[in-house]
Amino acid sequence: MSKHAFITGASSGIGEEIAREFSRQGWSLTLVARRVEKLEALAEELDTEVLVLPADLSDWKVCQSLIDQAEAKFGPVEALINNAGIQYVERASGVSPERIDRIWGLNVLTPMHFMHAVLPQMEARKAGYIVNIASMAGITPTPGMSHYNGTKAGIAAMSESLRVEVESQGVHVLTVYPGPVESDMEAAAREQYQETAAAKFAPMGKPDVLAKKIYKAMVGRKARVVYPSVYGVARYTRVTSQWITDKFAPPLKD
Repeated sequence: MSKHAFITGASSGIGEEIAREFSRQGWSLTLVARRVEKLEALAEELDTEVLVLPADLSDWKVCQSLIDQAEAKFGPVEALINNAGIQYVERASGVSPERIDRIWGLNVLTPMHFMHAVLPQMEARKAGYIVNIASMAGITPTPGMSHYNGTKAGIAAMSESLRVEVESQGVHVLTVYPGPVESDMEAAAREQYQETAAAKFAPMGKPDVLAKKIYKAMVGRKARVVYPSVYGVARYTRVTSQWITDKFAPPLKD
């Protein structure tokens, strides 16, 4: 039986390309997202076995049920890829309490509950991979998306510390820090900012390239991926990088 990867947010962008890469590597896939028609279209294109599970992942209470369904089909989850997420690019004062709950649910609580669901079995087998898609926004927060920055900093902090905690149990945790990467979400975010030279010429990555880097880093048991790699300097120069971001980040449109 082929290995089993469970991928959230697989209907587009980075998640879709991660699914394609894992399929090329021969993994059976459980794909989870809200847009079932996109998941089913993707599943038709892939050469490996695929289980499609439509779900609204802003409610963490569905996590255990989804893992149970996936494992009933393909056996234990050997790679959990927490990719699903949403982004608000707007003034923080305009975000309602309900939307605050939604972004923290989807970007933080749901990944944590998925990890809780798979970790005991992974530790018992002394094998398994967890991949958490954070963001450069969790390292160098960008004005205009305060809630998103907070959620990505939160999941990154858990992911980085969990890696050290479970490595002796044979479980590997990879934290991924994408900068700007071509996707519908990135394009929608860019539309909310005024166009400036700094924004226009910021290095931009491609989701298929990132997916390959993620897979290689995961099986190579690397600690993290920063992509495009030019943004990696921000991890070592946080004060300077934050000053540059604060000074040159494009303002929100009125």
